[in-house]
Amino acid sequence: MTKQVKTVTHQPLMPIKTDTTQQQLLDELHYQQSRQVITKLLNKGLISENEFKQIDQLNQQFFPPLIEPENVDTSIIQS
Repeated sequence: MTKQVKTVTHQPLMPIKTDTTQQQLLDELHYQQSRQVITKLLNKGLISENEFKQIDQLNQQFFPPLIEPENVDTSIIQS
């Protein structure tokens, strides 16, 4: 039995104009890193769900994320 290969077609990538600054990118990176740390603490039972939310809110104030955490699917992330 042989498999047939289908031709993949796609739209050419179009450049997107962005006004994102280097500081915004650093804030996003720092926010995501801090979220990974507190997620691990939560998963290990070292902090409560309420503490997680409080810390996450503080982190969002210090490192404003470009993408709202509620809009990110983290269901496949393993800690």
